[in-house]
Amino acid sequence: MVWAAITHRGKGPLVFIDSDVKIDRWNYMEMMEEHLLPWAKETFGWDEDTGEYEIEWVYQQDSAPSHKAKETQQWLRENVPGFITVKEWPPYSPDLNPLDYTVWGYIESIACTKPHESVESLKKSIQKAWDDMPDDMVKRMVDTWPGKLQACIDSEGGYIE
Repeated sequence: MVWAAITHRGKGPLVFIDSDVKIDRWNYMEMMEEHLLPWAKETFGWDEDTGEYEIEWVYQQDSAPSHKAKETQQWLRENVPGFITVKEWPPYSPDLNPLDYTVWGYIESIACTKPHESVESLKKSIQKAWDDMPDDMVKRMVDTWPGKLQACIDSEGGYIE
């Protein structure tokens, strides 16, 4: 399993999760504390004096159990300037996640062109594909989100192409 973040300003870090780890609310919040927040502070600017971001941003996640847990929702209220709450997010929404509808397919097409002899080899290949993914491509992926959101609204939460 891999956690990642993208924004119009670029790619966040990839976080590989060991196969024996089941993501729960506690290790999910720990992962965000260790990886999301430092990256966000660098990417969006963090003003130590005011304790606020210089550029407003919104965190989007899906409705996995660790994401919708009360503790996770509270952590997000306390640590990010804005996020799409569990009540606002459709329960089955791969059509609204650029990582699901574009990024992972792109990464797979590059990282899995040949079989890997080990998990470490696969991780290296995924990391290289991520690092080499052009920033302008990431921006284009992010730019598709408002249209996907409108299509989801128009379909009343139904499946969209």
